[in-house]
Amino acid sequence: MPLKRYKQSRSDRAAYTLIEIAVVVTIIGILSAMAVPYFKRVKESSIISTLENDLRIFSQEFMQYELNFGTYPDTQSTPGAYPSGMEDRISNAWTLPSVIGGTYRWVYNGGGNNNGNGNNGNGNSYAYIEITGISTEMLRIDPSRLSEIDDDIDDGNTGTGNLQMAGLSIRYYLEQ
Repeated sequence: MPLKRYKQSRSDRAAYTLIEIAVVVTIIGILSAMAVPYFKRVKESSIISTLENDLRIFSQEFMQYELNFGTYPDTQSTPGAYPSGMEDRISNAWTLPSVIGGTYRWVYNGGGNNNGNGNNGNGNSYAYIEITGISTEMLRIDPSRLSEIDDDIDDGNTGTGNLQMAGLSIRYYLEQ
């Protein structure tokens, strides 16, 4: 007598039930809900570190220029353009939007009489790097995160010290 092959029915095969699939999907959802905020914080911390590093490097380049020539470069009227004499001294990151949006701009007032450097003759001297929002590239930073930046590189108060908010712009003072 020949042996008959046993045909396995569909219900006898191993398969995942709808409940098992729902449990796995729920677990994956919970894990991703916990991971997304962490990755967002890491990304924001990376952006803040990059901004702080850029400001330090740029300020060192301007201070080196001042050491070499006895004065800072003239005020740069166009945001995103190199200040006069800094084209070969500063990285091309100056001409690109900053990591928080906006563009870099250099402002210098040597104080004293008006000598063509944009001085207003009031005797106050200041030099700063400004990150200014323009219509095509607005600043994208939470004010609480800006306080963290100020805490890292200055006094923790965005109204005083080297890092200050001025309207919709951020100013990093080298001299004031």
